[in-house]
Amino acid sequence: MNWLVLLAGGRGERFWPLSRRERPKQFLPLLSSQSLLVETRTRVADVFSPERVLVVTGEAYREHVRHELPELAPDQILAEPAGRGTAASVAWAAQTILAADPGAVLTVLPSDHAVAEPGRFQERLGRALRHAAAHGEMTLFGIVPERPDTGFGYIETADAPGEDASRVVRFVEKPDARQATRMVASGRFLWNSGMFILPLPALAEAFRRFMPACWDAAGELHGTGSAGPFLDLDAVSLDVGIMERVEKLSVFALDVGWDDVGSFEAVARIQKDRSADRVVLEDSRDVVVLGNEGPLVAGIGLQGLVIVRTPDAVLILPPERAQSVRAIVRRLEAEGRSDLV
Repeated sequence: MNWLVLLAGGRGERFWPLSRRERPKQFLPLLSSQSLLVETRTRVADVFSPERVLVVTGEAYREHVRHELPELAPDQILAEPAGRGTAASVAWAAQTILAADPGAVLTVLPSDHAVAEPGRFQERLGRALRHAAAHGEMTLFGIVPERPDTGFGYIETADAPGEDASRVVRFVEKPDARQATRMVASGRFLWNSGMFILPLPALAEAFRRFMPACWDAAGELHGTGSAGPFLDLDAVSLDVGIMERVEKLSVFALDVGWDDVGSFEAVARIQKDRSADRVVLEDSRDVVVLGNEGPLVAGIGLQGLVIVRTPDAVLILPPERAQSVRAIVRRLEAEGRSDLV
């Protein structure tokens, strides 16, 4: 059967001051009236029945998940004792499903993506699920690149991607601008989306081969509840620990208006035609105001800015500096301003 695994454990520090330690970005309505987690679940609600959904999150966020997805039973929320990377998260979900459905196919989705064409996404997901089940091999979704972006990892394919699966040749970590331009121009590279279709037998075999300690620790956490071996793990992503080491992988190209909601730059790009409440701008352009709580925002002669408003803090930055927001969080922590973090 097909199972859905939602990854919802990030701290979301790049979204301060909207995101705080007790409520990270996956639980925020950044793009609509729904949280990113609910949007992700809703996008595939017709594909996965509620009883075959697992959410992997942090122990501190268990109640947030229960509030956002009340249809889930308590044992469908896997609350990690500490974050140990997406490889450990997927291993725990896989060990949980293994006893009930050893032939399952897992769809692993991060809970912080935007998809402009959900119908098209469902169609591609259905095609990928059928391919993974028929061939028993792990499959990825790669995004047809819109620009030579240096913020994404890339997947090289054996030929120009089409409607059907392509063979993965290699992964390329975040390239420099010249390399990214050359790769995109070749027509054989896709952005690595971090979305996976994983037949459980193939996934379990890969974990036993490449990350046996992680697999065993996840099994211990599932079987006995003992967190000790899990806490001893290093934080490793599924890409690095498993995907980049497997010899045979397929990838489906996605062209569905996808965006990785990884920073305020991405939110500003998606929200550029929308305006927050209580904003007055004169002689200004390319200014995006986020957050409807807090004081009136007024500006004159502004250009190329993101303004993030909350009741107790206001952040102003150019979009290209969005990756630096964590520095503000670190400084507040160093100054003992836990009330703002």
